[in-house]
Amino acid sequence: MVAVWCHLVARGQTILISAKLAAHQLERHLEPLARSENVERILVVRHEPVSERLSKVENVTFSDSGTARNLGRMHRTIQQTMRAERVDWVIGFNPVPWGSIGAVAAMRRGVPTVLSLIGSDFRQLNRPAARPLWLVLKRADHITVTGARMRDGLLAEGVPESRVHVLPHVVDTERFAPGADPPTFDIVSVGQLIHRKRMDLLIEAVRILRVRGLRATLGILGQGPLEGELRTLIQRSGLTDQVTLLGYREDVESVLQQGRIYALASEWEGVPFALIEAMSAGLVPVVTDVGTIDDWVTNGENGRLVPPGDPTALANALEHLLRNEDSYRRQRTRALEIRQQLSLDVGIAFWDRLLAD
Repeated sequence: MVAVWCHLVARGQTILISAKLAAHQLERHLEPLARSENVERILVVRHEPVSERLSKVENVTFSDSGTARNLGRMHRTIQQTMRAERVDWVIGFNPVPWGSIGAVAAMRRGVPTVLSLIGSDFRQLNRPAARPLWLVLKRADHITVTGARMRDGLLAEGVPESRVHVLPHVVDTERFAPGADPPTFDIVSVGQLIHRKRMDLLIEAVRILRVRGLRATLGILGQGPLEGELRTLIQRSGLTDQVTLLGYREDVESVLQQGRIYALASEWEGVPFALIEAMSAGLVPVVTDVGTIDDWVTNGENGRLVPPGDPTALANALEHLLRNEDSYRRQRTRALEIRQQLSLDVGIAFWDRLLAD
């Protein structure tokens, strides 16, 4: 094993990534790999390129032409890439179905695989149409999950415990750090403007607080198809002076440093990077108890957990923190303690151990 490890370190590994994950989310997952001294190249097979700010990333793209055709094109592109390049590992994000396409191609060529479940992957795997993908999942060399709930679900399906690993969601803690200036917003939320994120419930919670005599300000960072509907809702609710849609911005850390509370009203998540970045920046989370978020947020200690789909519960949790400064400061102190678990070094060490197998 020592001889194999020395050999890998000497030549560096080439990793092929199979994914259709949103570009900025995929970049967060790739950063620890890109910073590892043991990884030489990262070939990203995707329907559109990701930013090449990560120096080891090389895009291998195919034209986007709808889900059914994209599946076939991704498979052909991966096969062609593996014939032309030396590939040591294939990592597939979102195995339903995109990551599984990469895994199948890798298995045919005897290349080891990692399948990474994030977001709503585990829930999708349990839909009848996705059950055949369990055959691919169970043949993967390693599977990563976002937390204990996903891990326990895989073990219950008979996946060996030795192959299931909780993936640390790490961030650049130097970039995502508490700000020095007074906050601009009481509440900040980050996410796509899509139904699953339920920004409408967050806006409704701000309206409820206003009825109670508390004029909280909210900044929403993100873009998406529901932007027009959300603007109409803000106007109809009389909150144009309290709720600001900030659109898409690269400097997420600057926006987070302008807030006191990070709010998430999603119907489903794995572990959103925005939550981890917000806690690293010193914001106290008020988030729905979905996915594996409770691995990071303990209700009443370093944030507040609320049930999904309940704007009143969301308003209650926000009001508690906004009206009780002592409670807010105590929970902020606890939220900041998580920074030691978030450094990129933790993520680099995780991937180095896994890929040395």
